[in-house]
Amino acid sequence: MRAVVIFDSTWGNTEKIAQAVASGIGGATKALRVDAAGEADLEHVDLLVLGSPILGGRPSAAIQAYVNALSSGTAKKLSAATFDTRLTMRFARIFGFAALRMADALNEKGCAVKSSEGFFVRGRSGPLADGEVERATRWGKALLAG
Repeated sequence: MRAVVIFDSTWGNTEKIAQAVASGIGGATKALRVDAAGEADLEHVDLLVLGSPILGGRPSAAIQAYVNALSSGTAKKLSAATFDTRLTMRFARIFGFAALRMADALNEKGCAVKSSEGFFVRGRSGPLADGEVERATRWGKALLAG
């Protein structure tokens, strides 16, 4: 399976998770910051993994713009997975999760979303909670199986 992980990161936490997911998927999988990624990066890819921090219950503006610009023709050829980095605090659930919003947007484009996951940070700017990088690597490996 050929995959690419496209992410946005505000404080570096989402980038660490993206790198771990790419490592878990293995092979030639790259993690690309969204501002360096384009639709051409999806030409020879079977799996698109999108990651974003949660900003007001939504993915970053850059990730939202990337999904909006993705053509339905390209999206229909891909399977996808989404993840976000999120707080564990109860109030964070009120606003919703970026991973689910990204999954919904990809589904609307015709992309088959196979998994969505949240990875936890200890505070708004981090750091990541203990064990989250390792869990992201395992999730990346699981994406290959599923």
